[in-house]
Amino acid sequence: MGAGFCVDVSGITILICTCNRSAQLARTLDRVGQLATRADCSVDVIVVDNNSSDATPDVVATAAAASPIPMRYAREERQGKSFALNTGLALARGDVLALTDDDVIPESDWLERILAVFRACDVVFAGGKVLPMWESPPPSWMLTKRAQDIWGPLALLDYGNERIFYSGSPHNRRRPLGANLAVRRDSMILIGGWRTDLGRPGGTLISGEDHEIYFRLQRAGQFRGVYEPMMVVHHAVPASRMTASYFRRWFFAAGQTRALMGDDFFPGVDLRSVPRVAGVPRFLYRELIRLIVVWVRSWRRSRLDRQIEKLMIVRHAGLMWGFARGLSDRVPLAAQGAANTPRA
Repeated sequence: MGAGFCVDVSGITILICTCNRSAQLARTLDRVGQLATRADCSVDVIVVDNNSSDATPDVVATAAAASPIPMRYAREERQGKSFALNTGLALARGDVLALTDDDVIPESDWLERILAVFRACDVVFAGGKVLPMWESPPPSWMLTKRAQDIWGPLALLDYGNERIFYSGSPHNRRRPLGANLAVRRDSMILIGGWRTDLGRPGGTLISGEDHEIYFRLQRAGQFRGVYEPMMVVHHAVPASRMTASYFRRWFFAAGQTRALMGDDFFPGVDLRSVPRVAGVPRFLYRELIRLIVVWVRSWRRSRLDRQIEKLMIVRHAGLMWGFARGLSDRVPLAAQGAANTPRA
């Protein structure tokens, strides 16, 4: 994997899933319609409305009428982002899916950067920076490198200014975010699309749909990815996400997500045979004790360190709760609806 391998990309489909964010979506689609394109690569946009009750259809129609890039509207009434993503996957025709969110503003050269990296590198997926657009000024500690360890609730990403080829090691958790991800469509079809029990199903905070796909890409021999620092989008960060209560709820749900993903997060461990107490693998109790000890010792360090270690405990509690509820024993729900005919 690396530079010098030319991949044939003749078309890109931009895929945006949305739910009751018509005002933010209007701004995103306005920018998308202004993106720089190239004559040797066709571009189209699919907006999948995940059961909105606001003005989303009108917003898409207005944007489509003004956009030089073709835009299509589809509706997916099964609640959950993965359902919407799979509907978009079924409709897409581009060689590459360029994923972003309804509250994101891409840089004007976003598509050009995507095309360049796929044509220059032997990769299946590429991602770049997701930088903040703060609704209210953040505390200074939130902008530190150490704070990036808890940027998950804010959906931000910045791995620096150098191109990095992603490691397939199970111990390396660095991966692109779905707000700025380009992936080959044929590879997503090969692995069966996105798991529908992830992606905030039923309005919960359980997510992980944009992380879980990398495990299946690896099992399918498709894990070839790159971090491209010049591929940049800007993500709105509402003040409501900056509260301590939201962070706790998000990290607890992140633990539940890990329970749903089961074996992927515990490489080399047979979760079906390990001793359990109240449905929870016994080794997780030992890990809980270790995390508490680390948190207690963090009181000698900065307030940020204490908060990070506390959130690690919250996430672990969500993981244990998920095992106790049997989430890890459920059959993965991959790509339900991906092969269905969506309503466009």
